Amino acid sequence: MFKDQLLQDLKDTVKDLGFVVPPDIVLSIPQNPKFGDYSSNIPLQLSKQTHKNSYQNPQQIANAILKTLGHPAYLEHVEVAGPGFINFFIKDSSLAEILEPSKRHPELVSGSKKKILIEYGHVNLLKEIHIGHLRTFILGESLARILEYLGNDVFRANYQGDIGLHIAKAVWGIRKLGLPSQELSLEDKAKFLGQAYAQGNLDYDQDHKAKHDIDSINLKLYEKAPEFEEVYKLAREWSLEYFSPIYDLLGIKYDRCFFESEVYEEGKKIVLENVGKVFKQDNGAIVFPGEEYGLHTRVFIASKGNPTYEAKDIGLAQAEFEAFPYDLSIHVVASEQEGYFKVVIKAIEILFPHLVGKKYHLSYGFVDLKEGKMSSRTGNVITVDDLMKVVSEKLREVMSKSKGQVDQEIVKKLSIAAIKFSYLKVSPTPNLTFDLDSSVSLTGDSGPYVMYSFVRTQSILKKANKDEFKFDPAKLELSSHERELLRLLEYFNYHVEQASINYHPNEIASYLIELSKLFNSFYESTPILNTKEENFRLSVVKKVGETLKTGLNLLGIETVEKM
Repeated sequence: MFKDQLLQDLKDTVKDLGFVVPPDIVLSIPQNPKFGDYSSNIPLQLSKQTHKNSYQNPQQIANAILKTLGHPAYLEHVEVAGPGFINFFIKDSSLAEILEPSKRHPELVSGSKKKILIEYGHVNLLKEIHIGHLRTFILGESLARILEYLGNDVFRANYQGDIGLHIAKAVWGIRKLGLPSQELSLEDKAKFLGQAYAQGNLDYDQDHKAKHDIDSINLKLYEKAPEFEEVYKLAREWSLEYFSPIYDLLGIKYDRCFFESEVYEEGKKIVLENVGKVFKQDNGAIVFPGEEYGLHTRVFIASKGNPTYEAKDIGLAQAEFEAFPYDLSIHVVASEQEGYFKVVIKAIEILFPHLVGKKYHLSYGFVDLKEGKMSSRTGNVITVDDLMKVVSEKLREVMSKSKGQVDQEIVKKLSIAAIKFSYLKVSPTPNLTFDLDSSVSLTGDSGPYVMYSFVRTQSILKKANKDEFKFDPAKLELSSHERELLRLLEYFNYHVEQASINYHPNEIASYLIELSKLFNSFYESTPILNTKEENFRLSVVKKVGETLKTGLNLLGIETVEKM
């Protein structure tokens, strides 16, 4: 709350002193409160400018800033620290103002608002969603919520492969295995399609005749041959039916799902129209000469005439911008595709100059299991359903130790919280190791622990049975625990903004863990009810609860009222 006010006061002060206001004034948060609530190196930044008063060093500039800034009402004091740093200390009474109802949801100021398309999901049809796929869903949805919270107009998009060699392999497998005669559940349909794809993939690699036949099926699917239409449509329908409840489980509502089948023709057309200008012929194929741009060459149309993933992405780029003319498009895709995206984005920027600088590949690492291979219905892939069952069983085991009967709906929500928090509490970049025991811990760095802290705030408020908590900020004498909590609550929006700048929701997850630990320490050491400070402390509890709930929501996690 005070960060924006302090930034504005610094800008005004710098301008009054005759300096050019830097576009990137930084206010950092000192780890040790004895160095202030905020700190800035603005004197060092200004020392690089030529000034009519010819300040000799950053310390002189710092002293001039202090003199011109004066004593804003919300600051206790300001001090120069070292060569070129200024520390700012907020008054206790001012910090307490963040508890006032009118200031519970301050408007965020984070620059101009943008139209942002986030593309995440990307699971090809006829495949089950496994624990690796989960990372794009969970990361993408969290980013969408964070960017929306900051006032951006966000468009959620999914892009799925429903045509190409992987589909031809699955169609081959379906015909070989034969469609089941009995009625199947959604899970069983997905399992059968996965088995059909695995069969086709195996035969393609090991049987020369099968490879020839599958390649032929692939060509005929692009030609929309009637002989494969019925099985293709049925398999596609089954697959989409299977995906829908998983999107619901994860709290995802896409604005639009794009499919390869709707963009490949336009992508191929654009590539062909630009042969000799952007693309080149190469042994019957059409390639993008990436080496000319410090990248690598990739095939966009194969020698048999089929468009590759690369050409389809050209058609997708046009379709997505037509659907939502964005300022920025973020593609949440695994790190193995980094080289691919460098080439494709370069080709897109040459073809569509209006998209230069507007496309970004957010890379993330693979997912492994600390426990090793879990039992799986397919034997070689751990699906969303498998993971939910294992986590739910573990949670029931943990919760049954503290209470006899366990509410199944609460277990379901906590299982989702455990999984999502485990995926989001680390940076997207490195590989992720999912630790079952850690994910469900009620005392560690986990979703259930943060949820438990939220539930504790609601229990306290329910016991208090009050609608309003009136107190006078000017008369407060804060304990160290109380001031630490208020200070951390002040920083919530800062951490949200940092998460949005870096596309790292783990910034928020780490904050929620810190807030939960600090609150629980406060709860254990500080009487709340039936004290003269009751109204103030209940206001703190309420604010902590609101902040935990908001933060969890930004991670895509729905809160529960009891555990």
